[in-house]
Amino acid sequence: MANFDEYHSFLVVGLARSGVAVSALLASHGHAVSVYDDDPQAMARFADSEVARDFKQRVVTLSRQDAAVAATRSDCVVVSPGVPMEHPLIVAARGAGVPVIGEIEAAWHYTRARIVGVTGTNGKSTTVGVIGEILAAAGDDVVVAGNVGTPLADVLRERDPHTLVLELSSFQLDTIDQFRVDVAVLLNVTPDHLDRYQRSMAKYAASKARILNRAGEETWYVYNAEDAAAVRIASGHRGPVVPFSSMRSLDRGVFFDGGAVVRVWDGQRVEVIRRGEFTPAGIHNLENALAAIAAVIPLGVDLASIRSALRAYRALPHRMEMVRVVDGVAYINDSKATNVDAAIKSLMSVEGPVVVILGGRDKDGDFAALVPQLGRVKRAVLIGEASTAIRAALTGHCEMADAGDMRDAVNTARAATAPGDTVLLAPACASFDMFKNYQDRGETFRACVNAL
Repeated sequence: MANFDEYHSFLVVGLARSGVAVSALLASHGHAVSVYDDDPQAMARFADSEVARDFKQRVVTLSRQDAAVAATRSDCVVVSPGVPMEHPLIVAARGAGVPVIGEIEAAWHYTRARIVGVTGTNGKSTTVGVIGEILAAAGDDVVVAGNVGTPLADVLRERDPHTLVLELSSFQLDTIDQFRVDVAVLLNVTPDHLDRYQRSMAKYAASKARILNRAGEETWYVYNAEDAAAVRIASGHRGPVVPFSSMRSLDRGVFFDGGAVVRVWDGQRVEVIRRGEFTPAGIHNLENALAAIAAVIPLGVDLASIRSALRAYRALPHRMEMVRVVDGVAYINDSKATNVDAAIKSLMSVEGPVVVILGGRDKDGDFAALVPQLGRVKRAVLIGEASTAIRAALTGHCEMADAGDMRDAVNTARAATAPGDTVLLAPACASFDMFKNYQDRGETFRACVNAL
C-alpha cells in the first residue's frame, strides 16, 4: 500500500455501522468519498443520514454500475467487515491495483493513541471491557472500540484518547496493512467462521495472527498458554510476551492457582484477586480476566486499580447472563455462545443438571465435540437450521427435542426440569436464520423466560 496521505478519493463498500463511520471520518478530513451497498434499504438510510447531510459536497452514493467504475479508479477502497473479499467490486479493485483496506486501517491513520488490540474466537468483548475498566480505574483517558460496537472511526471523529482498547475480529484483521498495536492480545483460536476461510483452520488462524501485523521488538504479545495456535505465534514473536493460563501455574505471567488469580512478574508473585471477587460466571470469563490483567502489565497499571475494576465489573448481556429463577430452575442466557467451543465452555460453567437450547445457523461447527459435556444434560432442545446436523452428532448421547421457535424451546426445556436444574441457552451457532443477531436472540429468550 502506498502512503495513505497520498490518497484523496475513496470508495466505501458496505454501509453498516463501520462503513457509515469511516465515510464520515474521511469526509471530515477533506477526502472525496463515494459509497455503495448491495442493499437498497441501506443506501436509502445512508442518503437520509446525518453524514450524508453534513458532507453532501464530499460524499456521494453510487449505483452498482457507477460503483464498478469507482472501484477501479478510486485511490483506495474501504470495505466493511460484512462484505466478502469475493465481492465483485473488491475483486475488480484488486485487479486494477487499487488498495483495499478496512475501517480499522483507514481510521488508524488519524490516531496517535497507544493501542491495545484484542482478538480471538471467543471472549473479545468481555476482555476489552475489563481492560477498559482497569485503565479507567487507573485514571487513564481510555476508549473501548472496534468490533465491540463503536467503530474506531466514530471515536476519532470526536477525539483522540490517550489509550484505545480495540476488539478486532478476523474480518477486520484481514483488511489491515500498516495498522499496528502496542499490546496484542490473542485469547484463543477455535473453529468459527470457517465458511469464510474455505473451511481451513490454518487460514483462520493466520487471520488471527495478523494482530501482530508490523510488530517489532517493542510490541508486547499477551497470549493464552493453553491455546496451541497462540503458543505457536509466541514462538516467532521478537518482542516481550506475557502468557496467561486458567489451567496451571506459570513461571512468569498470570494464572489461576488455589482459588486465586496470581501474577508473577519481575520476580514478584502477587495474588491479584480471589475467584469469588470477580462475579461473571464461567471458566471463560475467568480466562478473560486473566487476559486483561496480563494485558495491563506493559502499561504499568497499579494493583489497586486492577483489583477495584475487577471487583466492580459486571458481565455483558447475553454472556452467561442469569435471567431469573422460576420454580427453583435457573435460566441463563449465553446467546453469545455462537460457536461450539463457546457452548462447551458454557456447559462447563454450569453446575448440576442442565437442559440446553442448541441451534441456529451452522458455521461448519463440529457438534460432536459437545458430547463429552453431555453427562449432566437432561435434554437438548434444538432450534433453527442446524437442528438436523446437531441431532446427527448427538444421537445416543442425550435426550433431544425439536422446537419451532424460542418460546417453544423455553417451554420444552421447562417441561424437562426439576428444582435445582438450569436451562441454558448456549446455541453453538450463529443467529441469522431466525433472528437479527445474537442480541436479538438473547432478548427473545429473556422475554420468553420472563413470561413464564
